[in-house]
Amino acid sequence: MDREEIFKNTLEEMRTAINTRDFSTMTKYVDVEKFLNEGYEEVTDELAKNCAKFHELYPQDLFFKFGSSVLRFYNSKFKGVHLGFVTRVMKAYFDKNLTPPKSFTAAPIDFCAVELSKMLKALTSNVKKITVEKKRAVAEVEIFGDNSYYGKIWGSLNFQFEFVEAEENLWRLKRIINVRELVAPVLDMAERFWPHEWDLGIKL
Repeated sequence: MDREEIFKNTLEEMRTAINTRDFSTMTKYVDVEKFLNEGYEEVTDELAKNCAKFHELYPQDLFFKFGSSVLRFYNSKFKGVHLGFVTRVMKAYFDKNLTPPKSFTAAPIDFCAVELSKMLKALTSNVKKITVEKKRAVAEVEIFGDNSYYGKIWGSLNFQFEFVEAEENLWRLKRIINVRELVAPVLDMAERFWPHEWDLGIKL
C-alpha cells in the first residue's frame, strides 16, 4: 500500500471515528488540545481584524461592540474557559451513553453535545482532492448539509486539512489551512442558530 492510499485510509478512519463516537481512534490521528489551542489563536485574530464589520452585521452581539483590542483581551483572558467548554461538549458527544437532557438549562453541555450529534448526522463529507508530498499531506474536503433544518443551517463549506507524518504510516492532523475564509460563514451560522438566552445557562 503506497503513502497516498495510507493517507486516504486515515481520512476514512477519522470520519468513521467521528460518526461512531470512537474517541480513542480519533485521538490517534489528532492532538486535540494542540489543534484547538492553535486554531483558537487564528480564529481570534480573524475576528479581531474584522470586528467592525461583524459588529455592523450582528449589532445585538456584544462580543463585537467594544472593538478589536477588547476582543483580543477578552479572548486571551477567557481562552481556558472557552476551550474548556468546547472540550467538554466534545467529550460529551463521544460518550456513547449520552442521554438527551430535558432542556438546555438542565444540562447545557450535554444539550450542546446532542445538538452537535444532530448537526453531524445532517452532514456529508466529500474528499475532493488530496496532495501527499514528503511528510506533509493536504486534504480538500467539501462538507455539505442535507435538506433538514440542521443541514440547511450548515449549507456547504470547503475545508483544507493539513496533516503531517508523525511517524512512518501515521498521519496526524495539524491544522485547517483555510481557517480565515471559514470564520465568516461559521460565525453567521452560529449567529442564526445560537439563541442568546443560552449564554446565561452555561456553567463553565
